[in-house]
Amino acid sequence: MAWKIEQWMRDVFPGADRIYEDYRGLPRRELAITAGAVLDLALVEILSMTLTGPEQEIHSFLGINGDGRAPCGSFGARIQLALLLSIISERDAAILRAIKNIRNQLAHQVNVDFDSSSVLPLLNKLNDNFQELADSLKASGSLSSASRSAYSIKPFLATEAEAGAGLLLVTFCIYQAYLHRIYERLSTTKQG
Repeated sequence: MAWKIEQWMRDVFPGADRIYEDYRGLPRRELAITAGAVLDLALVEILSMTLTGPEQEIHSFLGINGDGRAPCGSFGARIQLALLLSIISERDAAILRAIKNIRNQLAHQVNVDFDSSSVLPLLNKLNDNFQELADSLKASGSLSSASRSAYSIKPFLATEAEAGAGLLLVTFCIYQAYLHRIYERLSTTKQG
């Protein structure tokens, strides 16, 4: 069965060196929608590499045939499955769910932006989860103290739509690179 949706690695992923450059110029609403779609496609591809069974069944289950009614045909269902298969952690799932919810708000409402009252709680949640991730990376030695400033963007989320867009962009770029590493690890495992 042929993929009817875009493939992340073939059609969407710009390469590790261009992730930020390819997305930083997008208008805010487009950034939110695109970020959610790209990370969703990444999970589709990673999950398709992880599941076993007849290829047609995997594709039908994940909605690769373009059927959003598939059991795992939504971003939320794919996040949950990736968590249940231990592909991502609970913190990763919380961050991806925050991105999904921000995307949904900006995709399904007309008069909404990153500083809107319906989006601010989602951005605050994304910020808190992202800060927890940064703190744990710092504590483990994976992130140097110099890499993480004491500066917090949170006070600006309510007044500057660009602050929320910046937070989403940074988180999106990091998670696209992170999912690329998972993809590469799975590709190596499948070849070996």
